[in-house]
Amino acid sequence: MKQKLNALIVDDEENARLLLNKLLEETLFFNNIKLAQSVAAANNELLCFEPDIIFLDIKMPGKDGFAFMQDLPSRYRKHRIVFVTAYDQFAIKALKKEAFDYLLKPVNRKELKQCITRFIERRKEITNNGKSVNIIEIGEKITRIKVNTRTGLLFINPVDILFCKADGNYTIICTGKKQHLCSMNLGRVVELLPKDGFIRVGRSYVVNFEYITMLDRKESSILLVRDEESVKVKIPKQHLKDLDII
Repeated sequence: MKQKLNALIVDDEENARLLLNKLLEETLFFNNIKLAQSVAAANNELLCFEPDIIFLDIKMPGKDGFAFMQDLPSRYRKHRIVFVTAYDQFAIKALKKEAFDYLLKPVNRKELKQCITRFIERRKEITNNGKSVNIIEIGEKITRIKVNTRTGLLFINPVDILFCKADGNYTIICTGKKQHLCSMNLGRVVELLPKDGFIRVGRSYVVNFEYITMLDRKESSILLVRDEESVKVKIPKQHLKDLDII
């Protein structure tokens, strides 16, 4: 039996609200769906309605989606938001705000259903674990990971890792100006990293999402910045799509 959810749709465009409402109803995942045409209307709905998931437009008159999310109680901000917008340049900023997912208009039925299915699976994991796990909590729990090198062992805090790159049966771990050659394949390194916060890009890269500041489709590259350190990483064009959604 499918798990039933409550949803709130926040979008200033009436046609967009009605279409998304129709698509959500078709999935049969929802008990109750509320619609709001502005941030103010959404805040009024929240006074007497507890949505499990919020589908939020970004560009709206007055307060935009990011401002609305910033003002939400913390229980909503942590992976209950799905941004729905026509502007793909907001993708990285949206997901860095701890949104659960990001959908482009016009919303695709298949992608929407996949998003909701992943959301329900995550809720089950949270229930089984007893609490939500986010990247900050993981960073507090996992101080360092242990990786093998040619000469011994290397202990690295995942927070310090910008990206990892496969090099045959080895892995290059970049922590900024330093690059460490690990005598473990990329798959094994991925198993040691926190589940949230790192994105697998094709077969060759794992990237720390926290430090992505720009995705250049023309150059097929991403820019990673931490403090005053910056690294540009070339990504095969066919794998750039892996960075659009988590």
